[in-house]
Amino acid sequence: MTTGTRPARRGLSRHQREGWLGWLVVLPYVLGMLLLVTGPLIAVLGISLTQWSLLDSPRWVGAKNYLRLANDPAFLRSVGVTAVFTLGILAVNISAALGLASLMNTRLRGIGIFRTLVFSPVVMPVVAWALVWKFLLQPQGPVNMGLQNLGVADSNVLFNPSTALWTVIVIEVIKSVGLNAVIFLSALQGVPPELHEAARLDGATPWQAFLRITLPLISPTFFLVFIITLIGALKVFTPIFVLTGGGPADSTTTLILYMFKQGFQFFEFGYASAVAAVLFVLVLALTLAQWSLRRRLVFYED
Repeated sequence: MTTGTRPARRGLSRHQREGWLGWLVVLPYVLGMLLLVTGPLIAVLGISLTQWSLLDSPRWVGAKNYLRLANDPAFLRSVGVTAVFTLGILAVNISAALGLASLMNTRLRGIGIFRTLVFSPVVMPVVAWALVWKFLLQPQGPVNMGLQNLGVADSNVLFNPSTALWTVIVIEVIKSVGLNAVIFLSALQGVPPELHEAARLDGATPWQAFLRITLPLISPTFFLVFIITLIGALKVFTPIFVLTGGGPADSTTTLILYMFKQGFQFFEFGYASAVAAVLFVLVLALTLAQWSLRRRLVFYED
């Protein structure tokens, strides 16, 4: 008589346990993406196809809001302002950050204090930063009064339509350039000094050594800084809102500020959502274009 044996219960393999553990680790991030990013994005796209003022029920209008955007002079003007603002931020911020990083990479006396001064505006609250500059640049403020004493007739740069946007650009660059400078500094410190020494012995000028050695070696960092600066410039809101509110004469009204006005001043949430959808597509297209060009523009050391 043989005794039957119960088959052994097989548990999860090591590979399966690691797989489930991985999903458990990323689950909070996935839920956060679904609830805080994907969900609102789908909602915005749906609302952009309606006419909704929050005081009544949404009314389906299809692509009417997008057709209105194409014929809205204020929207087209905000696109132009956004383009100038973004290009100005990119040019001034990245060039200044690279120059400051080069200075911070030296061994001069007091360089630690200089690095602290460069980075300190980054950690300051945005609203407080903008309010201080608004006080300094008001018509009877210390900056304008000082310029008038020096003989500058039209010194009201923050409230002049021809200079307001560039004034905001400079203020935003001073606030954020320290972060990019620190990122560039970490890249510059990774460049082997013997390469520059060899270039100097071969008769290369400092500018030639920078173009042929330093810039290719830090190109991955340059690419990263370019992307985060571009996306950051496109979504700048608080400094412009506090400093100028989009004025004077809408000269500083960017896309994101125009979207805010349509939604929270005129309560046209369907139209504001259409602006948000256009801004999302614009950021996505620019990011994908940069990513597709990375193989041509970025040097990866083997």
